Amino acid sequence: LREMIDARVTGTPMALDRRLIEAYRTLLRDKSLDKAMVALMLALPTEAYLSEEMDVIHVQAIHDVRREIRIELAAALTAEFAQCVKDNRVIEPYQPEPAQIAQRSLKNMALAYLSLVDEPTYIDAIYRQATEADNMTDVHSALVALVNSPLASAQAPAGEALALFYQRWQDEPLAVNLWLQIQAGAMVPGALEKVQALLGHDAFDIRNPNKVRSLIGGFCGVNAVNFHRPDGAGYRFLADRIIELNGLNPQIAARQATPLTRWRKYPTTLAEQMKAELKRLLDTPELSPDVYEVVSKSLKD
Repeated sequence: LREMIDARVTGTPMALDRRLIEAYRTLLRDKSLDKAMVALMLALPTEAYLSEEMDVIHVQAIHDVRREIRIELAAALTAEFAQCVKDNRVIEPYQPEPAQIAQRSLKNMALAYLSLVDEPTYIDAIYRQATEADNMTDVHSALVALVNSPLASAQAPAGEALALFYQRWQDEPLAVNLWLQIQAGAMVPGALEKVQALLGHDAFDIRNPNKVRSLIGGFCGVNAVNFHRPDGAGYRFLADRIIELNGLNPQIAARQATPLTRWRKYPTTLAEQMKAELKRLLDTPELSPDVYEVVSKSLKD
Protein backbone atom coordinates (compact mmCIF):
# COMPACT_ATOMS: atom_id res chain seq x y z
CA LEU A 1 0.00 0.00 0.00
CA ARG A 2 2.87 2.35 0.80
CA GLU A 3 4.38 1.64 -2.63
CA MET A 4 1.07 2.47 -4.30
CA ILE A 5 0.87 5.78 -2.43
CA ASP A 6 4.44 6.70 -3.38
CA ALA A 7 3.68 5.81 -7.00
CA ARG A 8 0.57 8.01 -6.96
CA VAL A 9 2.57 10.95 -5.63
CA THR A 10 5.13 10.59 -8.45
CA GLY A 11 2.41 10.27 -11.07
CA THR A 12 2.99 6.59 -11.89
CA PRO A 13 -0.06 4.77 -10.46
CA MET A 14 0.29 1.07 -9.68
CA ALA A 15 -2.38 -1.60 -10.09
CA LEU A 16 -3.57 -3.53 -7.05
CA ASP A 17 -1.72 -6.81 -6.60
CA ARG A 18 -4.28 -9.54 -7.29
CA ARG A 19 -2.73 -11.61 -4.53
CA LEU A 20 -4.34 -9.30 -2.00
CA ILE A 21 -7.78 -10.05 -3.43
CA GLU A 22 -7.12 -13.78 -3.25
CA ALA A 23 -5.84 -13.46 0.31
CA TYR A 24 -9.04 -11.66 1.30
CA ARG A 25 -11.10 -14.31 -0.49
CA THR A 26 -9.38 -17.02 1.54
CA LEU A 27 -10.00 -15.17 4.79
CA LEU A 28 -13.68 -14.73 4.01
CA ARG A 29 -14.25 -18.33 2.96
CA ASP A 30 -12.31 -20.12 5.70
CA LYS A 31 -14.90 -20.66 8.45
CA SER A 32 -12.32 -22.25 10.78
CA LEU A 33 -10.51 -18.95 11.41
CA ASP A 34 -11.10 -16.80 14.48
CA LYS A 35 -13.71 -14.20 13.52
CA ALA A 36 -12.16 -11.35 15.49
CA MET A 37 -8.78 -12.01 13.87
CA VAL A 38 -10.34 -12.09 10.38
CA ALA A 39 -12.11 -8.78 11.00
CA LEU A 40 -8.79 -7.17 11.92
CA MET A 41 -7.00 -8.67 8.93
CA LEU A 42 -9.65 -7.39 6.52
CA ALA A 43 -9.14 -3.81 7.71
CA LEU A 44 -6.62 -1.80 5.72
CA PRO A 45 -4.22 0.43 7.68
CA THR A 46 -5.93 3.70 8.61
CA GLU A 47 -5.06 6.98 6.91
CA ALA A 48 -3.64 8.20 10.23
CA TYR A 49 -1.33 5.19 10.48
CA LEU A 50 -0.17 5.57 6.88
CA SER A 51 0.52 9.25 7.49
CA GLU A 52 2.77 8.44 10.43
CA GLU A 53 4.80 6.14 8.18
CA MET A 54 5.57 8.90 5.65
CA ASP A 55 8.31 11.53 5.83
CA VAL A 56 6.04 13.93 3.92
CA ILE A 57 2.29 13.39 4.30
CA HIS A 58 0.53 13.49 0.93
CA VAL A 59 -3.01 13.54 2.25
CA GLN A 60 -4.93 13.24 -1.00
CA ALA A 61 -2.78 10.42 -2.33
CA ILE A 62 -3.18 8.43 0.90
CA HIS A 63 -6.94 8.93 0.86
CA ASP A 64 -7.40 8.16 -2.82
CA VAL A 65 -5.26 5.02 -2.89
CA ARG A 66 -6.83 3.57 0.24
CA ARG A 67 -10.36 4.32 -0.99
CA GLU A 68 -9.67 2.86 -4.44
CA ILE A 69 -8.24 -0.34 -2.96
CA ARG A 70 -11.32 -0.76 -0.76
CA ILE A 71 -13.62 -0.18 -3.73
CA GLU A 72 -11.73 -2.72 -5.83
CA LEU A 73 -11.81 -5.29 -3.04
CA ALA A 74 -15.53 -4.70 -2.54
CA ALA A 75 -16.24 -5.13 -6.26
CA ALA A 76 -14.16 -8.30 -6.57
CA LEU A 77 -15.49 -9.92 -3.40
CA THR A 78 -19.09 -8.70 -3.23
CA ALA A 79 -20.53 -12.22 -2.97
CA GLU A 80 -18.08 -13.18 -0.23
CA PHE A 81 -18.76 -10.05 1.80
CA ALA A 82 -22.53 -10.53 1.44
CA GLN A 83 -22.26 -14.14 2.61
CA CYS A 84 -20.08 -13.03 5.51
CA VAL A 85 -22.80 -10.62 6.66
CA LYS A 86 -25.41 -13.37 6.40
CA ASP A 87 -23.30 -15.91 8.29
CA ASN A 88 -22.44 -13.55 11.13
CA ARG A 89 -25.76 -12.00 12.03
CA VAL A 90 -26.32 -12.39 15.76
CA ILE A 91 -29.85 -13.68 16.29
CA GLU A 92 -29.66 -14.05 20.07
CA PRO A 93 -30.31 -11.08 22.37
CA TYR A 94 -27.34 -8.73 22.66
CA GLN A 95 -24.63 -9.88 25.04
CA PRO A 96 -21.19 -8.23 25.45
CA GLU A 97 -19.41 -11.57 25.30
CA PRO A 98 -16.47 -12.63 23.09
CA ALA A 99 -18.29 -14.79 20.53
CA GLN A 100 -20.93 -12.15 19.81
CA ILE A 101 -18.35 -9.36 19.77
CA ALA A 102 -16.29 -11.25 17.19
CA GLN A 103 -19.34 -11.93 15.02
CA ARG A 104 -20.40 -8.30 15.10
CA SER A 105 -16.88 -7.12 14.26
CA LEU A 106 -16.64 -9.38 11.22
CA LYS A 107 -20.16 -8.64 10.03
CA ASN A 108 -19.67 -4.89 10.35
CA MET A 109 -16.34 -5.02 8.53
CA ALA A 110 -18.06 -6.80 5.64
CA LEU A 111 -20.90 -4.25 5.68
CA ALA A 112 -18.37 -1.43 5.44
CA TYR A 113 -17.05 -2.94 2.21
CA LEU A 114 -20.57 -3.46 0.87
CA SER A 115 -21.28 0.25 1.43
CA LEU A 116 -18.94 0.80 -1.54
CA VAL A 117 -20.96 -1.42 -3.90
CA ASP A 118 -23.59 0.43 -5.94
CA GLU A 119 -26.40 -2.00 -5.21
CA PRO A 120 -29.59 -0.79 -3.43
CA THR A 121 -29.94 -4.07 -1.52
CA TYR A 122 -26.73 -3.47 0.42
CA ILE A 123 -27.37 0.20 1.17
CA ASP A 124 -30.85 -0.74 2.41
CA ALA A 125 -29.42 -3.45 4.68
CA ILE A 126 -26.95 -0.97 6.18
CA TYR A 127 -29.72 1.60 6.65
CA ARG A 128 -31.92 -0.95 8.42
CA GLN A 129 -29.11 -1.88 10.77
CA ALA A 130 -28.45 1.79 11.53
CA THR A 131 -32.10 2.40 12.42
CA GLU A 132 -33.24 -0.96 13.84
CA ALA A 133 -30.27 -2.64 15.57
CA ASP A 134 -30.67 -3.41 19.28
CA ASN A 135 -27.16 -2.29 20.26
CA MET A 136 -25.04 0.82 19.79
CA THR A 137 -22.11 -1.12 18.28
CA ASP A 138 -24.17 -2.14 15.25
CA VAL A 139 -25.92 1.22 14.99
CA HIS A 140 -22.62 3.09 15.10
CA SER A 141 -20.91 0.81 12.57
CA ALA A 142 -23.79 1.12 10.10
CA LEU A 143 -23.98 4.90 10.47
CA VAL A 144 -20.25 5.25 9.87
CA ALA A 145 -20.52 3.07 6.77
CA LEU A 146 -23.42 5.10 5.40
CA VAL A 147 -21.99 8.57 5.96
CA ASN A 148 -18.63 7.53 4.50
CA SER A 149 -20.04 5.83 1.42
CA PRO A 150 -19.05 7.67 -1.78
CA LEU A 151 -22.22 6.44 -3.51
CA ALA A 152 -24.89 8.99 -4.40
CA SER A 153 -27.50 6.38 -3.48
CA ALA A 154 -26.25 6.39 0.12
CA GLN A 155 -26.68 10.12 0.75
CA ALA A 156 -30.42 10.16 1.42
CA PRO A 157 -30.41 7.02 3.64
CA ALA A 158 -27.45 8.44 5.57
CA GLY A 159 -29.26 11.71 6.21
CA GLU A 160 -32.43 9.94 7.30
CA ALA A 161 -30.56 7.54 9.57
CA LEU A 162 -28.72 10.43 11.23
CA ALA A 163 -32.00 12.28 11.76
CA LEU A 164 -33.64 9.22 13.32
CA PHE A 165 -30.61 8.65 15.56
CA TYR A 166 -30.76 12.21 16.87
CA GLN A 167 -34.51 12.05 17.34
CA ARG A 168 -34.11 8.91 19.43
CA TRP A 169 -31.03 9.87 21.47
CA GLN A 170 -31.11 13.67 21.69
CA ASP A 171 -31.48 13.56 25.48
CA GLU A 172 -28.41 11.33 25.93
CA PRO A 173 -25.22 13.49 25.92
CA LEU A 174 -22.83 10.65 25.08
CA ALA A 175 -24.97 9.53 22.14
CA VAL A 176 -25.24 13.11 20.85
CA ASN A 177 -21.47 13.50 21.04
CA LEU A 178 -21.13 10.29 19.03
CA TRP A 179 -23.62 11.67 16.50
CA LEU A 180 -21.51 14.81 16.09
CA GLN A 181 -18.29 12.79 15.84
CA ILE A 182 -19.65 10.50 13.13
CA GLN A 183 -20.52 13.46 10.93
CA ALA A 184 -17.27 15.27 11.65
CA GLY A 185 -15.31 12.22 10.53
CA ALA A 186 -17.18 11.62 7.26
CA MET A 187 -14.48 11.52 4.58
CA VAL A 188 -16.73 12.67 1.75
CA PRO A 189 -16.97 15.96 -0.18
CA GLY A 190 -18.76 18.75 1.67
CA ALA A 191 -17.77 17.56 5.15
CA LEU A 192 -16.40 20.97 6.17
CA GLU A 193 -19.64 22.70 5.18
CA LYS A 194 -21.58 20.06 7.15
CA VAL A 195 -19.45 20.70 10.24
CA GLN A 196 -19.90 24.45 9.86
CA ALA A 197 -23.66 23.96 9.75
CA LEU A 198 -23.56 21.78 12.86
CA LEU A 199 -21.95 24.63 14.81
CA GLY A 200 -25.40 26.20 14.82
CA HIS A 201 -27.28 23.02 15.71
CA ASP A 202 -29.02 22.69 19.08
CA ALA A 203 -26.82 19.65 19.75
CA PHE A 204 -23.64 21.73 19.75
CA ASP A 205 -22.40 24.12 22.40
CA ILE A 206 -18.91 25.55 22.00
CA ARG A 207 -18.75 26.06 25.76
CA ASN A 208 -18.95 22.30 26.25
CA PRO A 209 -15.46 20.73 25.92
CA ASN A 210 -16.81 17.30 25.01
CA LYS A 211 -18.83 18.70 22.15
CA VAL A 212 -15.84 20.71 20.95
CA ARG A 213 -13.72 17.56 20.95
CA SER A 214 -16.44 15.60 19.15
CA LEU A 215 -17.18 18.07 16.36
CA ILE A 216 -14.20 20.38 15.91
CA GLY A 217 -11.58 17.92 17.15
CA GLY A 218 -13.27 15.08 15.29
CA PHE A 219 -13.05 17.00 12.04
CA CYS A 220 -9.62 18.60 12.30
CA GLY A 221 -7.89 15.71 14.02
CA VAL A 222 -9.39 12.77 12.12
CA ASN A 223 -10.87 13.88 8.80
CA ALA A 224 -7.56 14.60 7.08
CA VAL A 225 -8.73 14.73 3.47
CA ASN A 226 -11.27 17.46 4.29
CA PHE A 227 -9.23 19.33 6.91
CA HIS A 228 -6.26 19.57 4.53
CA ARG A 229 -8.29 20.94 1.63
CA PRO A 230 -6.02 22.56 -0.99
CA ASP A 231 -7.87 25.87 -0.62
CA GLY A 232 -6.92 26.11 3.07
CA ALA A 233 -10.55 26.39 4.22
CA GLY A 234 -10.05 23.70 6.85
CA TYR A 235 -7.13 25.58 8.37
CA ARG A 236 -9.08 28.86 8.45
CA PHE A 237 -12.01 27.06 10.06
CA LEU A 238 -9.81 25.71 12.86
CA ALA A 239 -8.03 29.01 13.47
CA ASP A 240 -11.39 30.80 13.69
CA ARG A 241 -12.62 28.28 16.25
CA ILE A 242 -9.40 28.59 18.30
CA ILE A 243 -9.83 32.37 18.37
CA GLU A 244 -13.41 31.90 19.54
CA LEU A 245 -12.40 29.37 22.19
CA ASN A 246 -9.47 31.51 23.34
CA GLY A 247 -11.83 33.71 25.32
CA LEU A 248 -13.99 30.86 26.59
CA ASN A 249 -11.65 28.02 27.46
CA PRO A 250 -7.96 28.68 26.71
CA GLN A 251 -6.88 25.14 27.61
CA ILE A 252 -9.27 23.56 25.11
CA ALA A 253 -8.32 26.20 22.53
CA ALA A 254 -4.64 25.30 22.91
CA ARG A 255 -5.33 21.59 22.52
CA GLN A 256 -7.35 22.16 19.36
CA ALA A 257 -4.32 23.85 17.77
CA THR A 258 -2.39 20.57 17.54
CA PRO A 259 -3.29 19.70 13.91
CA LEU A 260 -1.88 23.04 12.72
CA THR A 261 1.34 22.64 14.68
CA ARG A 262 2.32 19.60 12.59
CA TRP A 263 2.81 21.73 9.47
CA ARG A 264 6.39 20.53 8.91
CA LYS A 265 5.13 17.08 7.91
CA TYR A 266 3.16 18.35 4.89
CA PRO A 267 4.03 19.48 1.35
CA THR A 268 5.09 23.11 1.03
CA THR A 269 1.79 24.38 -0.39
CA LEU A 270 -0.14 23.06 2.59
CA ALA A 271 2.56 23.86 5.14
CA GLU A 272 2.64 27.53 4.14
CA GLN A 273 -1.12 27.84 4.58
CA MET A 274 -0.94 26.18 7.99
CA LYS A 275 1.86 28.52 9.05
CA ALA A 276 -0.19 31.52 7.88
CA GLU A 277 -3.03 30.52 10.20
CA LEU A 278 -0.62 29.99 13.09
CA LYS A 279 0.78 33.47 12.52
CA ARG A 280 -2.76 34.85 12.41
CA LEU A 281 -3.35 33.25 15.79
CA LEU A 282 -0.24 34.92 17.19
CA ASP A 283 -1.58 38.29 16.04
CA THR A 284 -4.87 37.75 17.87
CA PRO A 285 -5.49 40.43 20.53
CA GLU A 286 -5.50 39.15 24.11
CA LEU A 287 -4.21 35.74 23.09
CA SER A 288 -4.13 33.47 26.14
CA PRO A 289 -0.78 32.19 27.43
CA ASP A 290 -1.96 28.61 26.76
CA VAL A 291 -2.54 29.20 23.06
CA TYR A 292 0.48 31.46 22.70
CA GLU A 293 2.81 28.80 24.09
CA VAL A 294 1.58 26.08 21.71
CA VAL A 295 1.52 28.28 18.61
CA SER A 296 4.80 30.11 19.20
CA LYS A 297 6.71 26.90 19.88
CA SER A 298 5.41 25.31 16.71
CA LEU A 299 6.72 28.20 14.60
CA LYS A 300 10.26 28.20 16.00
CA ASP A 301 12.91 26.95 13.59
